[in-house]
This record gives sequence, C-alpha cells and structure tokens, in this order.
Amino acid sequence: MRTATILAAAAAALTATAATAAPAERSFTRDGHTYVYTTSALDSQRTVIEGREVGRGGRFRLVVNGDRVSGQANGVPVSFRAAQPLPTNVAGAAN
Repeated sequence: MRTATILAAAAAALTATAATAAPAERSFTRDGHTYVYTTSALDSQRTVIEGREVGRGGRFRLVVNGDRVSGQANGVPVSFRAAQPLPTNVAGAAN
C-alpha cells in the first residue's frame, strides 16, 4: 500500500512539472522519503517515469498512458489510475 501511495504521489508531482528537452533528474519528498526520477516520451501517448528512492535505492519504472499507470516498483508489478492524466508536454517530444 505504501508503494501505491508513493507512486501516486510521483504521478501527481509530474502534473506540475515543466517539460525539458533532455530528461532532467527531478525529485520529490513524501513521508520523509526523497525520490529522484526522470521522464521520457515512449511515444506520442505514453510517458515513462524511471527513478529510485534516495538512500534505500528502491527503483521504479512506470508507464503512464492517459490516467493509467503501470510498471514495477522494487520489483513488484503495479497498476493504478492516476488522479488526472499527465499533460502531453511533460516528457517533451518523442525522439
């Protein structure tokens, strides 16, 4: 349950993040834990969020498609609905 809450926070944090040309590392803190991540466009509709928890090294890789999020966190498959879809410009243009 903690993982789902953290991942939902990551997806929510992305909705307020400006786009960049190269995947810049970003961070957020939730419940005293800091996470760093990058975003990149997988294609015109899907965004990949990859990151880790600072200090513990737990890794996650999420694919966001509209308001659906799926992927892995600490080796565990996760899938959930985000509170709102990511803006289409969050990851920048697909290469």
